[in-house]
Amino acid sequence: MNKSVLVGSIGGVVLVTGVLLLSAGNMGAFFSIPGLIVVLGGTLVATLVSRPVVEVRELIESIPALFRPEESTMERDVEQLLKFARRYRVCDARAAERELASISNPFVATGLRQVVEGSGLEDLGKSLQWRIAGVRSQENGQTQILYSMATFAPAFGMLGTLFGLVHMLTGLGEAALNDIGSSMAFAMITTVYGIIASNLLFKPLAIKRERRTTQHLMQMTALMEGILQIHQKRHPMLISDALEAYCAHYQATDSMSSPLTLVKA
Repeated sequence: MNKSVLVGSIGGVVLVTGVLLLSAGNMGAFFSIPGLIVVLGGTLVATLVSRPVVEVRELIESIPALFRPEESTMERDVEQLLKFARRYRVCDARAAERELASISNPFVATGLRQVVEGSGLEDLGKSLQWRIAGVRSQENGQTQILYSMATFAPAFGMLGTLFGLVHMLTGLGEAALNDIGSSMAFAMITTVYGIIASNLLFKPLAIKRERRTTQHLMQMTALMEGILQIHQKRHPMLISDALEAYCAHYQATDSMSSPLTLVKA
């Protein structure tokens, strides 16, 4: 698990547990299955109404990856890019085309295939930019879903509170104190669930998703520049220097655990 996620998760659990232990003699009063159904179920239903089911499913499938350290493939991609650049610069089209089979990044492979096929520089740049825009749109869409869920959760917590108050008031004349207390507890606990779900789950995940999207797009932009320079048949060492300067900036801003070492041409 990602270290920041691990520390944050433990801190959140300790915080909530500590508040429960210090503020209540009966821990069971803070657990309500109906309250969870109102908050989480309502949030999910509202999200499905506002977003396509496919996007919501893709988001749910991508959430486990947010709890794991992100493995950067930038070093491998740059090495494969420079290897192709050396073949292409000496006008060995067949060797360059064979080199395409060993490129593992689909974005890089598609761009270099267009280079081999003789695509114009302007058309190549537009094609790569559209692909980056598509990734940006998809990943930003997932981030927006998480922000929407962070907005829905407190609202459904308040809805549960209103349900509990209505139930309490309708039986106020003939209900016993125990029934009134149960209704009031349900009313309050749903608000608590909504606030916790919004601020300890959905918003932090949205911020982490947003940050990873920014990193991903930065990498794709750097690789695009490398592909465009290969199209211009620039010397692989110049391409390596340009990408190494980017990687140094990326390493400084992202605080990566291991330095990127590019292979000089």
